[in-house]
Amino acid sequence: MAPQQPDKQPPRRDGQGAIRWLGIGGGISLVLAVLAALLAWQRASDEHRAAHDVKARVEAEMNRIEAEARRIEREASK
Repeated sequence: MAPQQPDKQPPRRDGQGAIRWLGIGGGISLVLAVLAALLAWQRASDEHRAAHDVKARVEAEMNRIEAEARRIEREASK
């Protein structure tokens, strides 16, 4: 009897390895795209929050200036 050879994996068909790597690359690309979208969303929300903070500060300053103007008008009318 001939010595038995250990079972070998069947030969891979052409393209199977490439398809596997394309799948891995596609998965990595998808993860990176989601990460980029999340970072863009976070930055947009930070900018939106900062814009609203500026509006609130401007409004408070305008109220202060108007109150000061009313005070000056009252003093001038005395």
